[in-house]
Formats: sequence, C-alpha cells, structure tokens
Amino acid sequence: MSPSPRTWSAPLVAAAAAACAFTLAACGPEGEAASATAKAAVPQSARPAAAPARPAPAVATPTGVVTAIETLTRTAEPSGAGAVVGGLLGAAVGNQIGGGDGRKVATAAGAVGGAVVGHRVEKERSRTVVGYRVQVRLDDGAVRSFQRSHLGDLAVGTRVRVSGETLITV
Repeated sequence: MSPSPRTWSAPLVAAAAAACAFTLAACGPEGEAASATAKAAVPQSARPAAAPARPAPAVATPTGVVTAIETLTRTAEPSGAGAVVGGLLGAAVGNQIGGGDGRKVATAAGAVGGAVVGHRVEKERSRTVVGYRVQVRLDDGAVRSFQRSHLGDLAVGTRVRVSGETLITV
C-alpha cells in the first residue's frame, strides 16, 4: 500500500522550507549588519591599522591675467536732427562753390554729404557705455569672460583672482 498524497505533502513542504532557510542563511547578512559581522569575525590583530585622518585639501582659488577688455555700448535711435543740420550746413558750403548749374550741383552734393556726416555724428554722440567684457586667461589655461559695469583698476595684463563671478586684483 502506497502512502497517500496527503502524507507526502507535509514532509515535502517542511523539507522545501528548510532548504530555503539554509540557502538564505548561507548568503549572510547585508549592509551594516554584514560589516559588523565581518569585523567581529576577524581578530583585532589581523586587521590593518587605520590610516591617520588627513584634512581635506584646500580648494585653490583660480588666478589668471586679464587678456582683453571690450567696451559694451548702447546706441540710442538717431532722431534725424543730425542729418537735417548736416544737410543744411553741407548745402550752405556747397552753395559757395561755382556758379550757375555747377552751383546747384555743388549745393545738392553738399546737402547729401552733410546729411550723411551729420547722421554719423549724431549716432556716435548718442552711444553710451553700459559695461565691459573682461577676458581672463586662468593659470590652468582656461579662458573665462566676465561682464562688469565698471573697470575699477583692471587693465590688460592685470593679475586677478577669480571668486565666483568677481575679479579681485592680486
């Protein structure tokens, strides 16, 4: 007479559970428990001596030399007054030259030339400095650019220390 399937299942379940428990136990603990267990298993004399604590290296502040300074400007829209005044002055000067039809041509040419010059003069006079772009070559070879509203004592060739976005003369 063979044993019933019910009698075999209880011993099989118990054997499978025991096999799983032994397998998991063989893996050992992980994380902090594993390191504590491993340290406890190694005798104190077999462990290497702890290295003396070294202070963290100081972070060096980059330094470099100013290699270029570019003036940043803004030009206001010309009003046209420069062209008008220049045209009138040019026409007056042109009118002094020659006579007859030559005088008319000289007056027209003087008016056009004066208007162009007057426009350029007005444009140049309306230009305002809004800041400076300072280029620095760092000691490690890198090149960085900084925008400043004023130069202070910076000039090409000045040695500087970089602190964030600030340049400090060394």
